[in-house]
Amino acid sequence: MICVKSLAQRSGELYNTISKLDSTFFKALNDCDLKKYESFLAFDYEFYHDKQGLTVSKGNEMKSMELFCGEQRERQQIKRILINESLEVYPVTNYGAIENGEHIFHLVIDDNISKPISKAKFTSIWRFDNNEWKLARTISYNHIPYGKIQLKDEILGLYEGNYQSSDRMVNIKKEGKTLKMTDLVDKKEVWSAEMLAETEDMFYLNQNNIQIQFIMEKGKAKKLVVYENGNQIEEAIKSQ
Repeated sequence: MICVKSLAQRSGELYNTISKLDSTFFKALNDCDLKKYESFLAFDYEFYHDKQGLTVSKGNEMKSMELFCGEQRERQQIKRILINESLEVYPVTNYGAIENGEHIFHLVIDDNISKPISKAKFTSIWRFDNNEWKLARTISYNHIPYGKIQLKDEILGLYEGNYQSSDRMVNIKKEGKTLKMTDLVDKKEVWSAEMLAETEDMFYLNQNNIQIQFIMEKGKAKKLVVYENGNQIEEAIKSQ
């Protein structure tokens, strides 16, 4: 058996073709142009997502996209940005191409502001058939929370604990390289969200335009203040 090593292409005709397809396809996703998005998908399209599972068929993918561009977009408008230097393209003889890369998903605040919330790797399998390119398979994996800055564990640890507001208890816990915010009512978890670092003491959620600032006193967290669209809406005092 003779094994031939296939080297990733980072330039050339095939690379440029797949790079352009990637850009146009994800622009349709970012713009929620469902007609354009659907035009890229093969009839037997499959989407493998490490968090959401397997989606089989173009029709089921478009049902998911209708939700993504509908009720979900109202609270969490997402924009995908490719990490350009990560893009690799491999030719597949008598079929098409394999595309590998990494991308960052941003929460869109307005036309001028967006904030990174997650990072992931992806593999796209492109089929060239009847003189046109179609996306046959997508594998999306290694999704991790990803904020503007990454803080050290000892800084994140300063903020852990329970904070009492006027009507609820808020628990802050370090989870990986981020914080997790959980609402407790009668000691039961009713809601939680990831908190991503914007500065050393200011965090933001991965949905809506909500920021949480920790107020320090003598090197310890004293309270947290919650802002929505830049306006203070709540504060909670840390329990001793």
